[in-house]
Amino acid sequence: TIFGGGSNLLVSDRGVRGLVLLVRRPGRAAQAGLEVLEDGGQSVLVRVPAAAPTNWFGRTAAERGWVGMAWAVGLPGNVGGAIVNNAGAHAGEMQDHLVGFRGVGADGALVEHSRDWLQPRYRWTTIKGQQPKGVVVLDGLFRFTRGAAPELAVEADAYAAHRHRTQPTGACAGSIFKNPTDTYAGLLIEQTGLKGLRVGGAVVSDKHANFIVNDGGATAADIVALMERVQQEVERRTDVRLEPEIERTGDWS
Repeated sequence: TIFGGGSNLLVSDRGVRGLVLLVRRPGRAAQAGLEVLEDGGQSVLVRVPAAAPTNWFGRTAAERGWVGMAWAVGLPGNVGGAIVNNAGAHAGEMQDHLVGFRGVGADGALVEHSRDWLQPRYRWTTIKGQQPKGVVVLDGLFRFTRGAAPELAVEADAYAAHRHRTQPTGACAGSIFKNPTDTYAGLLIEQTGLKGLRVGGAVVSDKHANFIVNDGGATAADIVALMERVQQEVERRTDVRLEPEIERTGDWS
């Protein structure tokens, strides 16, 4: 079992049976792994290591004048996981500029796939749907148009400030539920009056209702039970069944 940055994952209280690899790479190391393969002036083709922090990638793209990744500044996790989940925010997604990726299959062979192979849609790809994963992402290939770096830096700062202002900073797995069509999961949860709802040490955040925070003593079972309570109450009040965005991993027997 391979973890990237660990965001959007909920590990069972029983843990994971077998070997777990935690792959993290600070921005300085990611910088060394970043490759500019083509630079045509108005567009650029780059290869980014899967272990590079998503936040670092968004910031680096903005500073270099690559248009389309400013939304990722302040986002937790790594590029590999962001590709697998088709992560996104502020109307941007990984698939928007992803050309393809390289990975390792279950047989240990190097594979290379285009973006279309992933069949990306909102917070989903074919890899996310696999348990266990059939391929481990090594790096991603992205193409960007060029823009004004100072303006992109301002845009990136604005996204980061918005995230800091509206989202909790404590221990949590990120956005718990996917946004339903034409509305927001956090809005539905808040309108249902569930902010502050608690199961054990797990609490629906008072700052953003689509986050469940750990007050220091939460178990994975607490979080799952709270998720189910939220789903039930929101469905009862709105007829909308919220779909989890986070993945469960480990032994849930």
